[in-house]
Amino acid sequence: MDICASELEFLGMAINVKKSACLRFGSRYRNVYCEVVVSGHSIWVEWARYLGVYLASSTNFKCSFSHKKPVFFNAFNSIYGKIGRGASEEVILS
Repeated sequence: MDICASELEFLGMAINVKKSACLRFGSRYRNVYCEVVVSGHSIWVEWARYLGVYLASSTNFKCSFSHKKPVFFNAFNSIYGKIGRGASEEVILS
């Protein structure tokens, strides 16, 4: 990682440690053989957000949508409250 960071710095770019994460999946996901450090910050995390979906480090691949469910239901309820029950299902879902 130090070589990549130094090459990017040479090109005028940098690795954003706030947005970078390192996850491990599989039976040995808790075993950390090396510390991945960028600019003095470890980027090993237990979970990370990718394309709006939260991924969890575990034995099996796990996604969590629990962070998005309240946002969806808030938006749906506000739209449904304005439209009411008089509209057809096609209008409500569109």
